[in-house]
Amino acid sequence: MIVGVVIVVGAAGACTGHGSAPASSKPPVSGKRPAVNKHGAVKVSKSSSAPPAGTNLRFSGDIKGTARGALKVLHGKSGAHYDYTVPDGTTQCVMPAADGSWEAQFTVRMNGIDWEISIGNGASFGSPKPGKHLAVYDADTNGTSNTLTFDIASDKAPSSVVLGGGAGRFQYIYYLPDGHNDGKALVTIDHGLTSGTLDAWLAPWQQENDQEKPLFHITGRWACNS
Repeated sequence: MIVGVVIVVGAAGACTGHGSAPASSKPPVSGKRPAVNKHGAVKVSKSSSAPPAGTNLRFSGDIKGTARGALKVLHGKSGAHYDYTVPDGTTQCVMPAADGSWEAQFTVRMNGIDWEISIGNGASFGSPKPGKHLAVYDADTNGTSNTLTFDIASDKAPSSVVLGGGAGRFQYIYYLPDGHNDGKALVTIDHGLTSGTLDAWLAPWQQENDQEKPLFHITGRWACNS
């Protein structure tokens, strides 16, 4: 007796015998499968980001606004002698020679007023270390050791009570009042000594009254190269 054998021919011409598993319609998965949470959703990894580049300062208090980006950025000055002066109204990083001092100057524009801010290492020679520092006005002469020098001036009066007291274009000068953080600014310096953060309360040196007006607060990131 002859027993018949049934052969099924697939669409691609392949032969499948009786009892074989049907071919999968899904393509093979290669590589590592994405991680999922307890609900079965794919986890999104958070990559660590570097601090944002460039100057971004927020003014609050009696003077309000935001200054983003620096004006007139110059190439960094290397091997600067101690008597080198950064040009007014510009932005520049000054890296010292053996007898020079470090300085980061950045000029920003906010509400039509140019603000020139300078952070330096005062009378000490060499470069400051990255990290957190206190800064005072004119550290060379006020007898405060282990602090940075902090200077700020504007080319226009931000208020009718502010009087010009300096020389040249940036004649409106400001100081760090004793009633806020004991007259000191808080400054951080990143690696490379060209950027960091700033937190300072300020008042004009000369005004029509003795009430420290306008009193304003500057916080945010600074950079002397962008």
